[in-house]
Amino acid sequence: MKVRVLYRGQTKELEFEKDRVSAGEILRALHLSKEYAFVVKDDEVLDDKDHIKDGEEVRVINAISGG
Repeated sequence: MKVRVLYRGQTKELEFEKDRVSAGEILRALHLSKEYAFVVKDDEVLDDKDHIKDGEEVRVINAISGG
């Protein structure tokens, strides 16, 4: 399966050998932690266990903190 991922102004196409993947698997494929980034689909923030289907497009956004 393929998922289009928009991250830091670039579009990447990730391939997985299964019918669906979780938001957490998307982050791991990009070498990101759920503490520092999150996945958005259709303007909704996904939980790391929410699934993305073949052909869907998601955005990955870095969480920003500061003081």
